[in-house]
Amino acid sequence: MPLGVWAIWLVRMPSEAVLLETELTASTVQYGLALGAQVLGIDGGRAKADFVLNELGAQAFLDYTTTKDIVREAINITGGGAHAVVVTATSSRAFAQGADMLRVGGTLSCVGIPPGNVFLETPICAIIIKGLHITGNLVGSLKDCLDAVEFVRRGVVRPKISVRPFRELPEAYKELVRGEVSGRIVLDIGSE
Repeated sequence: MPLGVWAIWLVRMPSEAVLLETELTASTVQYGLALGAQVLGIDGGRAKADFVLNELGAQAFLDYTTTKDIVREAINITGGGAHAVVVTATSSRAFAQGADMLRVGGTLSCVGIPPGNVFLETPICAIIIKGLHITGNLVGSLKDCLDAVEFVRRGVVRPKISVRPFRELPEAYKELVRGEVSGRIVLDIGSE
């Protein structure tokens, strides 16, 4: 199960604005929607926007490659800032931007782990004045896992899986690196 799913599960803010920042997965968006959140996805590229908005049903999408002031746009779309921001990216800048996108009392859920010895660059005064909550999530409990599986069993969450022959591994890997994969790729080693 993708780490972003656990972060949404642990935030649990029904009907409130939840931002999912970069490296979105189909299940992360779907679980947010299943829990009743208004989902604003942030990622790069037209294909991701189409997938997140049209196939998954998120309420809004911001493309970080074309949006000049991503924080201001997110605050405008959410009507004053998100109740929660789930950062699954591995960019330190995404974490600082995520904290800036929160409304008073908001929660920043840190899931992605940037390489190196990276720090969250958010002013302490902003954390205190806005009463922000900052959490790190690696995995959920067994109950969280069973609850998540129940969503899949009921058809509320539908994993997007592309099955490809094993010989396509090099191209599939390149697509993953370029961020062009929506959902998951399964390589079939028995089809050759």
